[in-house]
Amino acid sequence: MNDFTTATWHQLRKWAEKELERARVKNDAVGLSENETASLRGEIKMLKRFLDLPNQATRGVVAELDE
Repeated sequence: MNDFTTATWHQLRKWAEKELERARVKNDAVGLSENETASLRGEIKMLKRFLDLPNQATRGVVAELDE
């Protein structure tokens, strides 16, 4: 079980939040190719799943890989 109250988790959360914002801004940019957009959307999805880990742990949900 992970401890989501540690300083390490808070640092990782802050990093992920900054990366998520960066990816969202970049995704909103005009002129991205279809592949670049798809890649950014995948990155955004993974960052959101990462940030949701504490909620998943309290709900007893196991994070599974996408197929």
